[in-house]
Amino acid sequence: MTIILLISFSSHIFMKKNFNRYLEDIIEGRKKSLIKDISNTYKNGQWDNKNIEDIGIEAINNGFIISIKDISDNVIWSAKTHNSSMCEAMMSRMGYNMSIVNPGYKGDYTEEVYNLKIDEKYAGILEIGYYGPLYYNDSDVIFFKTLDNILIFVGIFSLGISIFIGILISTSISKPIGSVVKATNSIATGKYKNKIKKESNIKEINEMISSVNTLAFSLDEEEKIRKIMTKDISHELRTPLTTMQGQLEALIDGIWEPTEERLQSIHEEVRRLSRLVGSLEHLSRYESEDLILNKNEVDIKELVEMILINFEKELHDKNISVNNKLETFIINVDRDKITQGLINIISNGIKYTEQGGIIEITCDEGKNIAIIHIRDNGIGISKEHLPYIFQRFYRADKSRTRATGGAGIGLTISKAIIEAHGGNIKVKSEINKGTEFIIEIPKV
Repeated sequence: MTIILLISFSSHIFMKKNFNRYLEDIIEGRKKSLIKDISNTYKNGQWDNKNIEDIGIEAINNGFIISIKDISDNVIWSAKTHNSSMCEAMMSRMGYNMSIVNPGYKGDYTEEVYNLKIDEKYAGILEIGYYGPLYYNDSDVIFFKTLDNILIFVGIFSLGISIFIGILISTSISKPIGSVVKATNSIATGKYKNKIKKESNIKEINEMISSVNTLAFSLDEEEKIRKIMTKDISHELRTPLTTMQGQLEALIDGIWEPTEERLQSIHEEVRRLSRLVGSLEHLSRYESEDLILNKNEVDIKELVEMILINFEKELHDKNISVNNKLETFIINVDRDKITQGLINIISNGIKYTEQGGIIEITCDEGKNIAIIHIRDNGIGISKEHLPYIFQRFYRADKSRTRATGGAGIGLTISKAIIEAHGGNIKVKSEINKGTEFIIEIPKV
């Protein structure tokens, strides 16, 4: 609205200013034309009074009051003498027109004197009076009224259009934003399933809607994982505690004799609990922002070969062959931590590769990174479980025993170690076809 008013007002001022300049040029042109016409009435040393009167009346109609004197200062013809009422009416009309077009403009009656020369000889004086320094005739007033009416109409029309478009734009923005606000309030209260279904023609708002929906989905998935994790960790703790409680109660009540075998069984359960707590402590340390890395130059080929030696028994027991296609490749890493990360992944592959299976390990050189591929032809992981296998305590197969599935923290620790080095880990898998872990580690 402000812009429309400013445009209308500035257009009016600009048009009037330039039109006034145009009128001043027109008035000057008319004065020159009057001087020429009057000069042409002087012939053979005589003034043509009849022709002068016609020119004078026409001049009054155009806003001029003229008076002509000869060389002896005698009045030949004067508009005020011949038609004073017409002159007064003209001046009154010019003043009225000026008050309509320029209410604050101060004009007054102005007279200008010109010497008339015919053939380079002085012939008389022409006095031209008018409402100066400029005036408006009736046609000029009509022009300004029409211009103002057009500006008012355009202003009102533009204002209406702008309000209409403004309502459309504000509605298109406010409605989806309202939906976003409602959805975020639902998220704040723990309701993650209410997705925003409205779409907008505005790219940024659509991105915001998509981000909120993604956030709600992620929080919903995190909530599910949290519940699963709580269930799994309680199971991991409850089972050995229940076993130990039953055995100790039997010993206390005298039902069992405290034999070495029974005490050894209780001790194994205590050790398993200690390993679980130790794994949690390791994970907490690896995920800490204050994790200190003692980096040194490490040959990946040598490191993997050493890890495989530690798994010789497990590989032999399951008749699993390893295709180690690694070549000497030097990277700058924390040897102990990277070793732990790779052990967890290779151990995972051995556990879920069936008898007579194959594990293949290769390494590619990327731009400033080493890319390690660890593939197996084991039982694989279904697509719905792939996004969550690096979550704490997550198990794709709920039927796995603790002996086989572990605590469900190994891959989480591996991911934390690799990311602490500024790297990345990804996984590809298909049921009954095998799994591939892709590890990207910066060279330095």
